[in-house]
Amino acid sequence: MENISDKVLKLKSIIESKRDTWTLKEFQNFYHNVDVNKDINDNEKELLAKTCGQIIEEKFPKRQSKKILGDKGVEGKELIEEINNIVTKEFDWSDNDVETKVKIGGDMISGRSAVCYYISYKGKKSKINSGFHYRQKTVASDPYLEVDFKSRNRGKRNKNFSCCVKR
Repeated sequence: MENISDKVLKLKSIIESKRDTWTLKEFQNFYHNVDVNKDINDNEKELLAKTCGQIIEEKFPKRQSKKILGDKGVEGKELIEEINNIVTKEFDWSDNDVETKVKIGGDMISGRSAVCYYISYKGKKSKINSGFHYRQKTVASDPYLEVDFKSRNRGKRNKNFSCCVKR
């Protein structure tokens, strides 16, 4: 992973040091603050989200971690993994500046969505970031697929486009 600032590496260290003292809600709030921070790049957000997710899975009882990260999303995770396998075989992802794998969505970690798994592509030279998401807002709601494209122009207003497909 490239472009990780010293500030974010220090934040990662702080998160890890709070493993035994923070509550589940504190980890969720921290993640939400990272997610909305405009000064942290996508690679840094991914690193911090992964760290929070791992701690939630390890520290909290299985029922709580499953509530945030787990079992209710098996169908979505498997679907996104299958799609990831197809598109990584069919297209050249060598220019992807973020990890080419299925990731846990920030909305799921922060509690804003019951289920969110995604794959993303951010070209090293491109100003466009794209994502393909499996999302379910609540356990009772229907899941849907979402494709988004985001402009990555720092200092300028970002233009986002999303398209959802529901069953």
